[in-house]
Amino acid sequence: MDIDIRSIVRPEVLSLKPYVPAKKVTNKVRLNANESPFSVTEKAEAMSLNLYPDAVPYKIRSSVANYLGIVEENCVVTRGSTEAIDILIRTFCSPKDDEIIIFPPTFEMYQFYAAIQGINIVRVPLLEDSNYQIDIDVFKSKLRKKSKLTFLCSPSNPTGHSIDTSSIYQVCESLKGYGLLVLDGAYAEFSDQAVYREILNDFSNVVVLRTLSKAFGLAGSRCGALIGSNEICEYIMRVIPPYSFSKPSEETVLQSLTDEGIEKSKENIKLILKERQYLENQLRDLTCVDKVFPSETNFVLVKTTDAEQFCERAKESGFLLRNVGYQPTLNNCVRITVGSREQNRCLIRGLKDE
Repeated sequence: MDIDIRSIVRPEVLSLKPYVPAKKVTNKVRLNANESPFSVTEKAEAMSLNLYPDAVPYKIRSSVANYLGIVEENCVVTRGSTEAIDILIRTFCSPKDDEIIIFPPTFEMYQFYAAIQGINIVRVPLLEDSNYQIDIDVFKSKLRKKSKLTFLCSPSNPTGHSIDTSSIYQVCESLKGYGLLVLDGAYAEFSDQAVYREILNDFSNVVVLRTLSKAFGLAGSRCGALIGSNEICEYIMRVIPPYSFSKPSEETVLQSLTDEGIEKSKENIKLILKERQYLENQLRDLTCVDKVFPSETNFVLVKTTDAEQFCERAKESGFLLRNVGYQPTLNNCVRITVGSREQNRCLIRGLKDE
């Protein structure tokens, strides 16, 4: 049976009276929002930064929905996809009672936000010997009524690979009657996997996360999107704070989501994929690299002979890499973001033994 969404929402959220922000009326001066009539800088004055942005970023939501090919009611704009993770946990999980399920090695913010809220974390390790795919039998054995959210990143961070689509569908089927699958598609644009829209049509117990930080190069603007059913989005909107998206960020996002901006992002993705291939080829020739993991993201994961020494050598050459050896089964593994050709060339030069 399909899940009754209302039945898994926190009681506090169900009874929560939504905050009503000060109204905006065209051609009326707002003295109802405690805004300052003055600005400090000329730039702030030109952008009217003395006034609050829209309580809900409707223009961004419309542009994001258009880009993703969905209706606006199925989309909530968040400050990066990390805020969406936090809001989901606060909406559905009761502290000291409910739990989330994760598939390590994986993105650490799932367990970070769960730990802050006092939510139990159930770990179902990916199968190292099967290209880090899901052990469906183990996953099913861990399911309980308290398993409100299951977080799955595909393509995965930090391994860089995609989870098999059939396995993702099996997870959704298994979760019917329990909780929601949160499918994190932060790196969707770098992969050929096309599960994100289809799965929302096939299942009501799925939330998809997207971000403009990677493919659109807008990490500094902090724009993400939570995509789900109308009902799920309505509950999320009860919890997400108003005025959360700044006017300068709104401007950059709207410019990036024009037809011209989308076309430019596609060109950039092609360049990154080309540079990823170059970086992978160069890394395989290094004696200090034991394995280069296949990637469908904007980074490459490598297994080294000594991760600390590898990262230190890169640092001496002017580059900071991510040692992820603390994650399960990733001993001596390092994550390397794909840079420009000049950056990648200089990095490899610094990593060579001579």
